[in-house]
Amino acid sequence: MLTLAMLAAFLGLVLSGRVSVVVALVGVPIVFALLAGAGGDLGGIVGDGIATVAPTAALILFAVLFFSILLDAGLFDPLITVLRRFARDDPMRVVLATAVLTLLVAVDGDGSSTYIIVVSALLPVYRRLGMRVELLAVVAVMAAGTATLLPWGGPVIKAPTALDVDVVEVYAPLVVPQLAGAAAVLGLAAVLGSRERSRLGALRERVAVAPAAGTDPPSAAVQGDEPAEQDLRRPRLALANLVLALAVMAPLIAGWVEPVLLFVAGTVVALLLNYPDPATQARLLRRHAPNAIPVTVLIFAAGVFTGVLSGTGMAESLATSLAALVPPDAGAAVPLATALLAFPLTFVVQQDTFYFGVLPVLSGAAAQFGVPAEAVARAAVVAQPLHAYSPTVAALFLLLGLLRLDYRAMVRLGVPCGLAVSAVVLAVALLTGAVPLP
Repeated sequence: MLTLAMLAAFLGLVLSGRVSVVVALVGVPIVFALLAGAGGDLGGIVGDGIATVAPTAALILFAVLFFSILLDAGLFDPLITVLRRFARDDPMRVVLATAVLTLLVAVDGDGSSTYIIVVSALLPVYRRLGMRVELLAVVAVMAAGTATLLPWGGPVIKAPTALDVDVVEVYAPLVVPQLAGAAAVLGLAAVLGSRERSRLGALRERVAVAPAAGTDPPSAAVQGDEPAEQDLRRPRLALANLVLALAVMAPLIAGWVEPVLLFVAGTVVALLLNYPDPATQARLLRRHAPNAIPVTVLIFAAGVFTGVLSGTGMAESLATSLAALVPPDAGAAVPLATALLAFPLTFVVQQDTFYFGVLPVLSGAAAQFGVPAEAVARAAVVAQPLHAYSPTVAALFLLLGLLRLDYRAMVRLGVPCGLAVSAVVLAVALLTGAVPLP
């Protein structure tokens, strides 16, 4: 009960807007740890939690710097130009371009780099047209969550690892459900874009009839920041920068080298290659600090939250209680039950807690009835489009920082969209047998 109360208090405070996410991530678990009688061990518990997320914080910090430097150098300018031509100042096309670009870029499995590229390409268009940037966030997260079902994405690695099964055997039957999810993303993007087109059309009509004093029509909205200042462009180094980007991304996707090392080394090489002058290097670090530092702070705050969940035994208690809800004679229904449990659980707790705490227990129950562990692993990952909106996802707060959005401003629209796409993925998985019916 204490665990559920803590999760409810956290979500309630964040969604109500009474405190910032960082304050809730740190304050709520500390209060509940004291209530649980863990005050004497609190320092060690918090330290362990922060140590756990430190690699993630370093990864995102240097990923932001790496891709921001390449953006400054102009590496992605051709892609940005193509997308803007496709959008043609049509809000529906802009939202569709957001979905398509995210689905394509997110194949690298790294949410941080995906969001940096998408925001840099399309935020200026959203602002110039007076479109709501919440739509950019909602669609990008929805598409990225669907793309992470690829075999090198986090969940499709963690779930098989937790159950000691082959990742290819888990992923292969998920190809069709994932494609259905991508189609659902495009469909929802078209609906959202159509609504935004109608909203802007009605707004322009009102502005044309009776312009308010001191206001501008949406087309005169504040111009978005360009992805780079002109004096930072390095068009002659475009090929070298492309080779550098591929040299970082190929080992990342293949899993040959630790991601932190790739981005740390890549950042250093990108600086030396494009901006050998120390003064310019310092200028770039200051330029991108507002994007990199807040999300790093938030990740460490999340480490406090997850550290208390794990260190006090709350996470284990929650996992045991949920596993006990599965009747002993209902093993054949475990894959479906796992999928349904994944919807709320992967949203409110860290993925590792679900995959390594709950999933093995459920798989063991299913094995008694001849249900393969691969089927249980597949069921565990179908809620990824919804999980992408979870407050436990560090890359999400990088996106919100880039867009200067508050979490609650995006989540009210985003969660229903993520839930809808996850439902489509699950339905197709059930129809194709990827997740067996009882």
